Amino acid sequence: MIAVNVMHKTKYLWLNLWSTRKTINNINYGIFTRWYSKKSDKDECRRAIVDIPTDAFPDCPQPYLRRKKKKEGILHKIKLKIIEGGTNFGTPFRRVQCPPKPCKEEVVPEEPKALPPPKKKVFPMPEPRPGVQVSILGADTAIGQYVALLLKQCPCIKKLRLYEAKDTQCTDCSRDLCNVVQDLQHINTNCRVQAFSCACYELERCLQNTDIVLILESGYLNVDIPFEERFYYQAPIVKHYADVIANECPKAFIIVCATPIDCMVPLIAETLKETSWYDPRKLLGSLAVPEMRASTLAARALCLEPRYTRVPCVGGTEGFSLVPLFSKAIEYFDFAQHNAQMMTNAVRAAQFAMTRCDGCCIKAANLSESHALAGLVKKVAYALLCQDVPRVTGFVETDPNQVISPARYIANTVEISGGGIVKSLGLPKMTDYETTLVDIALNELLAKQKMAEEWYCKYCSSSCRLDACQFQFFAPKSSSRLDDCAYANL
Repeated sequence: MIAVNVMHKTKYLWLNLWSTRKTINNINYGIFTRWYSKKSDKDECRRAIVDIPTDAFPDCPQPYLRRKKKKEGILHKIKLKIIEGGTNFGTPFRRVQCPPKPCKEEVVPEEPKALPPPKKKVFPMPEPRPGVQVSILGADTAIGQYVALLLKQCPCIKKLRLYEAKDTQCTDCSRDLCNVVQDLQHINTNCRVQAFSCACYELERCLQNTDIVLILESGYLNVDIPFEERFYYQAPIVKHYADVIANECPKAFIIVCATPIDCMVPLIAETLKETSWYDPRKLLGSLAVPEMRASTLAARALCLEPRYTRVPCVGGTEGFSLVPLFSKAIEYFDFAQHNAQMMTNAVRAAQFAMTRCDGCCIKAANLSESHALAGLVKKVAYALLCQDVPRVTGFVETDPNQVISPARYIANTVEISGGGIVKSLGLPKMTDYETTLVDIALNELLAKQKMAEEWYCKYCSSSCRLDACQFQFFAPKSSSRLDDCAYANL
């Protein structure tokens, strides 16, 4: 038994020794034996496997760089075949590695105790838009309040001032102007509205630094009143407006809408000439209402869009002096003479047709007239801001080089820019019927302008106050107080 065990142990020992010898031979063979790669198809020498650079490390994208040889000749290839190991006479490859990146310490965020306060985004404020300041004289009437409502929505108007030419406590025709202003302030636009009253002598404050002055009628007048009486009623009030304009805002653009416009424009011009502040480019009589009516009538007759149809009006502003040119409604088209005559009479009599009696006041087409006047003021406002050069019809002083007529003031088409009226287009080419109407209108305009100049020379020339004989031109005799505060202390 003992011999058998000894034999087994001897056999196990020899087997271990034999396996150890094989392992040592393999290690020596791997160390002292150089393996070569297969010969390539090209005429190149074989290189040892150990000399071939391995793949790049994943951490470093750059491969092993090897020094570039200057020239590879036949002698270099022979030396590589003879000398084993190394390249270029034993020069080893350079192993390029990326520099180790510094390890960043991981910071464990602490749990927030509470949510941070929300950060409000601060949006940049837009630059303020340029705007003009408009003063409406005679805003206590229904037309003045409607015009103020429409102008409050205009983005180019930054301040709107309403002047009450009459004491509303003595009349039952309109609301209190302060209540109207408070009502207009609720409209979400950037225009600021202010109220001024004649009872507090605030006309000077209302006109300070004003860009556009809109002169409306200071009360409700019956259109059946004769022309002379209407002029004598409005002339003292308009004259006082012109005096204050010359003192407070002499460079303002004046739009005259107080009837009769044919006489009020020469009256304001003479008043401003006396103060040496007259600028014919800044004075305009409104023909927006008759032009709107004529354009609407022509568009309905021709089945066209009214806002794209324009009928210019020349001559005067009312009555026989008003001449709408229906031949200019559409190019290359003329109405028959009887149709043009019928539409001309309809435009001239529109104010009488729309007049109605409501209680103690005579009210006309307030809504349509307000729309036309507000559109004219908007055009002038955009023109003064140099955003547009509109063409409007206005009652202005004529240029003798363009129109030869006995009347110095005539209605025609003008262009308005930042400096005011820059160009007067004069009278266009007209038909024979329209030419006859214009001749009659010019003679009537001459008579009206002479009446305005005579009144000014008699009562107002070289004087800031009116004579005592002018009291007959004020409001009806039933009124116990003067209508305009400017002459209250006479």
